Amino acid sequence: MILIVDRYSVHRSAIRELRKANTSWLRVEWLPPYAPDLDPVEAVWSHTKCIDLADFLPNDLDELEAAINDSLTTQAANPSLKRSYFDFAGLTI
Repeated sequence: MILIVDRYSVHRSAIRELRKANTSWLRVEWLPPYAPDLDPVEAVWSHTKCIDLADFLPNDLDELEAAINDSLTTQAANPSLKRSYFDFAGLTI
């Protein structure tokens, strides 16, 4: 069995305990450390915060939620913008 885990401390502790239990049937593959430059979702949130909501001052949380939803909906409808997020991260679709 192959177990793919991130490097969260609880997961590292669990793997140590499993290894102590002599689980030779278990192979562990570690995910790389978090790298926001390689995550296209970071570009989505950056666009929302720095472009669509720049200088936006909501009157309440409902107005903020509506503005965020509008931003995400607009981005989702723009294929070239979505593609640019993957290009920036160096990923191919």
